[in-house]
Amino acid sequence: MPPTWKTRPKSPSSSRPRAWRQHWLFICTEEADFCEPPRGARGCDSWAEYLEAESLAVRLQGKGHLAREEKRRNVLICTDRKNSQANKREGHGIPFGIIFGGTDLNEDVNHGEKKEVMGKVLEEARFAVAFTESMKEMAQTQWPHARGKIYVQSQGIVTGPNSAFNWNTFLRQSGINQSADNLHIFLLVCGLRQVKDPLYLVDAFSEWHREEPNVYMVIVGPEVDPVFTREVGARVKRAAGVRLIREMPQGDLHAALKNCFAVVNSSVSEGMSAAILEAMDLEVPVLARNIPGNAAVVKHEVTGLLFSDPQEFVQLAKRLVSDPALEREIVANGREYVRARHSWQAERCTYQNLIRTLEGSIQD
Repeated sequence: MPPTWKTRPKSPSSSRPRAWRQHWLFICTEEADFCEPPRGARGCDSWAEYLEAESLAVRLQGKGHLAREEKRRNVLICTDRKNSQANKREGHGIPFGIIFGGTDLNEDVNHGEKKEVMGKVLEEARFAVAFTESMKEMAQTQWPHARGKIYVQSQGIVTGPNSAFNWNTFLRQSGINQSADNLHIFLLVCGLRQVKDPLYLVDAFSEWHREEPNVYMVIVGPEVDPVFTREVGARVKRAAGVRLIREMPQGDLHAALKNCFAVVNSSVSEGMSAAILEAMDLEVPVLARNIPGNAAVVKHEVTGLLFSDPQEFVQLAKRLVSDPALEREIVANGREYVRARHSWQAERCTYQNLIRTLEGSIQD
């Protein structure tokens, strides 16, 4: 449950004098492949746009060891712009909060240096946000000193498929030259890095495709790890029934999700997969690898299907293809779950109030 906040009435942003608006510097410090603002940020493609819409004047900065702005959006370090240079000279005093993404808790804690750095960051952070109770518990176990400052807020979901998107064109560009009416397209959406394990199902899926040529798996996502991306590309070229395409604008991706037969997640670990939740919101079945992060949002045979190995994936996928009643039930339950548990309005409220705690700490 999100924390209970004492909130003050909010005036429409258009009525606020420009001088009233707080100025914030956002420094992004942890690499993540969901480089986007909160999922409830309607019409906003960046954190800056999202916060500008909330009447916060923003500039983004990511220099030196703090990372490239375009790839690092997971941790937000916020400061009043007027005082930022003074705070930098002193080396302390900048109020900030962090958001756990998943890889940090699932993978990076196993690396001593990374864990130590994260612990030091948590000591200074005014707050931390975890997507689930289990993530919060993991963080508290690793860094007991952070108890009391970690809040749980699930990702808010809102989808907006591009109405001009052409599914047949997408298929042709993916190298699939069959009638869409006879196809079953499984879409795997992920940043191309090892923790997402996009090659996990390739061999099993190719074998299935040879038996049933109307099934395809399309991997969609940005290049995060260039070396691994080349490995994925080379492997997919040799795999029958599997395709790899570059990342897509969000509206086109949502339209592709809407048109595919099912969405697949094969990650080694996850914090909370936005692609799974977006598929549920778009009334598309989900097949996900049975790992804690996925099992937190996918209840087997209720809101989706969970598999433990590639062979079980194929068995469940075949079952889904042949059982329309199961598909309808999963789709209905998944959509209801997202609407009930992943409200973008609730997410926005939480982050607004967390940011206001930073504002208050500056004024103090």
